[in-house]
Amino acid sequence: MAAKYQRLADLLTRDIQAGAFQPGERLPGEIDLARRFDVSRGTIRQALSSLQDAGLIETWTGAGSFVCYNGARLEDELGWSRALARHGVALEPRILRFERLDDSALAETLALPSPAFLALDRVRSTDDGKPISLELSRLPWREDYAAVLEHGLVEGSLRRTLEMLEIRAVGGTEAADLVRLSASEAMELQQTEGEPFLGTTRIVHDASGAIIEHVRSRLHPSHFTLQLSFGESQK
Repeated sequence: MAAKYQRLADLLTRDIQAGAFQPGERLPGEIDLARRFDVSRGTIRQALSSLQDAGLIETWTGAGSFVCYNGARLEDELGWSRALARHGVALEPRILRFERLDDSALAETLALPSPAFLALDRVRSTDDGKPISLELSRLPWREDYAAVLEHGLVEGSLRRTLEMLEIRAVGGTEAADLVRLSASEAMELQQTEGEPFLGTTRIVHDASGAIIEHVRSRLHPSHFTLQLSFGESQK
């Protein structure tokens, strides 16, 4: 009997040859594939390696996308406030919403069993008071978040609050596109409705694959860009 990874590679090969994935289309991530086929991520990696050897897929070492502020890469793992501070930039955050809410549509999109989320909406402004980013964070509700709502964020930071709760992100996905501001977004960003902005949607997960945060951002294109890296890093 063929090894488990080879059987999985055969299944994926049939999917590719049947047109389930278009040329240039990105395959689901390791975690998604592991869930779908109920196998370990190690088995997934072996299967993908087999597909690569067969010339059916290409992989890029260290591929990733990074949001840049005025040309400087922001290290998402630090949290934006700390990442910007490293570059001498101090953006003033203002909390627009901080509460528990139900969002059935988002829960369905993320395949979550409960519609309850911790909602944190923030707008960040430069030192002259001009808003340049709007972030709408939704964290699948945990009982620990009741105390967070009562006592507030640790040092005003969501990242530090999650660290205190021992909730650790290990990875995720991010998509970016050009969006036109809605009336409510334009009002918070002091822009005209329909103004084009960089829009990003980020989904962050922990080591088990559970979703920690879903965040939609609207970023001023005069300050923010999206940088893509691929291949091996330069020595």
